[in-house]
Amino acid sequence: MRILGFFLLVLALASCEEKEPELPAYLLAEEDLVSIMVDMHLVETAQNLKLIDNDTTLRRYQQYYAAIFRTHETTRADFDSSLFYYTTKTDQMSEIYDKVLEELSELESQVKSDQ
Repeated sequence: MRILGFFLLVLALASCEEKEPELPAYLLAEEDLVSIMVDMHLVETAQNLKLIDNDTTLRRYQQYYAAIFRTHETTRADFDSSLFYYTTKTDQMSEIYDKVLEELSELESQVKSDQ
């Protein structure tokens, strides 16, 4: 009887083990999302610094973003879906944005040291 009780206890504890949820097929890896976001921030910075003509900003954004997605071999839909997924995971999104800021800071340092 004790053996049966012990077995049931072990079985009950094993079934309570938290399983990792399966990730969606469209989900971009965090590193890929970081790279795409860095490129997008560079485009936005270029526009803010008036390096992109304001008259055609929307069209230029679309062209630059399309080029970014081609370069990273993804689609706007997968990017948007991945971004939405990660924003529901606050800790992960915070880490992703920290990496984006770190990469942008490194790029800024490189530009300043080249001047």
